[in-house]
Amino acid sequence: MKKSIVLKCVFILILYHIVEEVNTLNLFGLDTLTIDLPQGTVRGSFDLFRTQRMFLGIPYATVTERFQVAGSPPTWNGTFTANQGNVMCNQYFSTLRQPIGQEDCLVLNIYTPPSRTNELYPVIVFIHGGGFYFGSNSKLIYNPQFLVRENVIVVTINYRLGAFGFLCLGIREAPGNVGLKDQLAALRWIQNNIAYFGGDPNSVTVFGESAGAVSINYFLLTNSTEGLFHRAIMDSGSVLMPQDFKYNPIESASTVATRLGYNTLDPNELLQIFRNSTASDIVEASYADQTNDAFSLYYFTPCVETAVANESESLITEEPTLIIKKPGLNVSVIIGFNDREGIYWAQHYNYQTVEQVRANFGSLIPNYLQFESDVNRTTFIDGAINIYFSNRTVIDGLIEYFSDSLVFYPSTVASESLTINSSRSLYNFYFDYDSFRNLNKFLTRLRFTPGACHADELFYLFQPAVYAALPATPNDAAIIATMTALWTSFAKTGIPSTSTTTWTPSNQQLEFLEIGNEIQMIPLPNQQRMEFWRETYEKYGRK
Repeated sequence: MKKSIVLKCVFILILYHIVEEVNTLNLFGLDTLTIDLPQGTVRGSFDLFRTQRMFLGIPYATVTERFQVAGSPPTWNGTFTANQGNVMCNQYFSTLRQPIGQEDCLVLNIYTPPSRTNELYPVIVFIHGGGFYFGSNSKLIYNPQFLVRENVIVVTINYRLGAFGFLCLGIREAPGNVGLKDQLAALRWIQNNIAYFGGDPNSVTVFGESAGAVSINYFLLTNSTEGLFHRAIMDSGSVLMPQDFKYNPIESASTVATRLGYNTLDPNELLQIFRNSTASDIVEASYADQTNDAFSLYYFTPCVETAVANESESLITEEPTLIIKKPGLNVSVIIGFNDREGIYWAQHYNYQTVEQVRANFGSLIPNYLQFESDVNRTTFIDGAINIYFSNRTVIDGLIEYFSDSLVFYPSTVASESLTINSSRSLYNFYFDYDSFRNLNKFLTRLRFTPGACHADELFYLFQPAVYAALPATPNDAAIIATMTALWTSFAKTGIPSTSTTTWTPSNQQLEFLEIGNEIQMIPLPNQQRMEFWRETYEKYGRK
């Protein structure tokens, strides 16, 4: 039975590849697939049903040296066949238990409506999540056909991950955050080149999920990104996400170096270790078992840059708790999250009792908290245990705790900061729709747990290959239609709306568009729990 299913899948993939090859042919006499860029000529293809043009795997920058800012994009003679939609940066593929990807991975995929018009299309640039250690812009996951049919151009980008993008040693040879600067290089490339594809460089919306949303939050809080985008969408992430910032990056690098056979905290020695190790060895050393530890893979994430060759290259110069108070760019923003984000992290724990949770609670405390005494620490733990584990199963308590501490509260703080420091509109959403399309949840061991897991909303905006042959249910189709209309109307006008949905912007009191079986405006969800985090942060937050 399994062999039959595998053979059918292989046949479908081969047929799909053949059809895509045919779709590169100019069958109608008008060649809209060949584009002349300053780098050289590129040739794209149509998708299976000719509903979008695709230009896949176009290099936007070149990795010339590990841990350094990327160089200029390459040039070429002849025609670059833009059909490689699944290029990946170095990372660990846990399913196969082996490293995958390549170092020279800075490419982007461009998807446009099938025909050119006299007017330029608005542009959505998607920045993938993955904790800054895994993920890609792969067409197999992020096929934006639902969005493109609303007459926008979608660009999905790669950026360096793990040590390759975020080794932060406090020296000029490894200042940190080059993965974020890859993203900025992609945005500059888009400004210079998207018009060749029919896109409007003056109407660019950045859209990120998880680590992608964290990245965008940083970009919103620095004036050095002004002019690179004009609207922003942040799904399930802000600069306060505790797993996505390193306060002690040299210690993290030293931990990985130990697995490579070295024991040092010296930045220059660490630099040589990481320079001289193979990419595969670095990736394997950065991967760890996650039993009862959802955060062991976050060794290399954004950091404060303390040494750069040129001060203008600095992106993060202060800790997130300080950065988030800055005014930043004055652009309209969407910020939202899913009702049970914590499923993604809770799956890694097998605690059976509250006593086990209490005994190990130290590893669950977010790094935006800092306790001056053991008494304060114990007071926080007692409060959290009481709120999250008194009337729930252990696994449900973990789900709600991670939802709040990792996503809800950080996103709420980011939202409130924007309402204070920006005169532009802020729109909040709360996604609680549950169906078979909640792909990220179905990839966890908690797949039958009710609710929407971290990243589940993406699969109502993108069409993963696993769903390509499955017709959407009427309810799923309605959610897809609503979300794509809202996201693309925001990209076009800065106001997310449809003929049947009114999305009220937030002010000092946050209001959320609930996206689920009901589409309606609601107040801030879980207000009592959010008040717990607000009071905790006021007492124990990093200053």
